[in-house]
Amino acid sequence: MDDSAFLHNYTNMFSNKTRARFYYSSFYILIISVMALVAVSCSSDDDQDSKTINLADAVGTWMCTESSDTSYGRTYTGLLVGAQITINANGTYTSTASSFGESGTFTINGQNITAINSNGDTFIVTASINGDRMKWSGTASTGVQFDYVFIRESR
Repeated sequence: MDDSAFLHNYTNMFSNKTRARFYYSSFYILIISVMALVAVSCSSDDDQDSKTINLADAVGTWMCTESSDTSYGRTYTGLLVGAQITINANGTYTSTASSFGESGTFTINGQNITAINSNGDTFIVTASINGDRMKWSGTASTGVQFDYVFIRESR
């Protein structure tokens, strides 16, 4: 049996219905693959937050718009919403949130902020700034883990 006869017999083993299913399945797999590729390549601009915090970008008054605090296994959302923090160019800050203390000092190293409030509590923050939006994620020396989003009110 030559190759062409074998190929002819092999392809005739499948009905037109089976071939149609194969082609439709292949088409759907192709569509799903393309959609997955597009979804990955079109990620949101939030992923492009600055990796290094520049003091000039952080200076100003910020209002908390989203907050999540976890302490002793319990999560509390919205506790700091509406609280303000004013970051000054001289490495000091003031805040209306009692958990931050009324005032304190901070240092910036890359994307990390270390703040010490007037009560002596320390906050280790990983921060990002994208325009007038700042995100914080970190831990306080009191054991509280937090995630906050701030919107700039003024420079």
